Amino acid sequence: MSPTGVSFGIHLPVRILPGAGPNPPSAALLVDTVDAAKKSGFSSVWVTDHIVYMDPWLDCMIMLAAIAGQANDLGMTIATGVLGLPLRHPAAIAQTLATLDVLSGGNLIIGVGEGSTESDFLALGIPFQERRKMLEDGVPALRALLSGENVSHHGPYYDFDNVTVAPRGLQQPCVPIWLSSWGSPVGMRRVARLGDGWVSSGWHSTPEEFNEALNNLDTALKNRGKDPGSFPNAVNTMFMYIDEDGDRARSVAVPIIEQTIRAKFETEGGHFLVGSYQECQDLLRRWMAAGAKEICLWPVTDAVTQVQRFGQFLLPGL
Repeated sequence: MSPTGVSFGIHLPVRILPGAGPNPPSAALLVDTVDAAKKSGFSSVWVTDHIVYMDPWLDCMIMLAAIAGQANDLGMTIATGVLGLPLRHPAAIAQTLATLDVLSGGNLIIGVGEGSTESDFLALGIPFQERRKMLEDGVPALRALLSGENVSHHGPYYDFDNVTVAPRGLQQPCVPIWLSSWGSPVGMRRVARLGDGWVSSGWHSTPEEFNEALNNLDTALKNRGKDPGSFPNAVNTMFMYIDEDGDRARSVAVPIIEQTIRAKFETEGGHFLVGSYQECQDLLRRWMAAGAKEICLWPVTDAVTQVQRFGQFLLPGL
């Protein structure tokens, strides 16, 4: 953790980024990345979920399972940031999540969202247009399944009686469930109503937009009698490539990022941690000033070297 109190997470390479190499990561690379992240000052390990995407995408739950025991040994949190909850029945995913909480020593954060990519829903025959309603039905069902025994739920999408998920997760009364939102006022009210925390996206918002959304969230939390000061948040999916020479960093990262986002790379928005050590420290300070409590970084290539550089050259100056 930096002296500012902001913590940092490392995002596992669940997506095979175009231009970064054709091969999926090995199990050894995952282990080496998590080990280097711990030594470099990172406190958490994150994944993001898709099933049928425009680029190859590995199963995020299996990725977390591959490093859950290691994270337990290292005292690191593991997190889904985020899991498309409408793509999975709450009873089935509750078993998976409870198991992950056990394997990680009670260090799991469940980040869930409505899902953003229609191809995932088409592949499973799930109506994309109903994903928000499914999320609102699924979160209470999931929370109940992770919290008690003989659970019954009768909603518009999920209907079951006397279901017990055992063993339960180690965190009681329930593994924390954070909700994702890119920052709309409606989304912030949903986060305040249903969530134990908020997962934002560095890819889809600037620090200033994040701060505006955070102010809306604080208002929504107060209206529900919740304390904004104790409500956690994380900025996820922030692609990273850092180097002593900023131009050299951009020469490596920009082609990968542009192919990944299918758009032109731009620096002013602060979406990507790419550049020299000083440039990247300045950007992280923007996010910290905006109210980010955890920042989750996704190296576009050379993951182990990148997290080592972060710990050596960025973290001490923050």
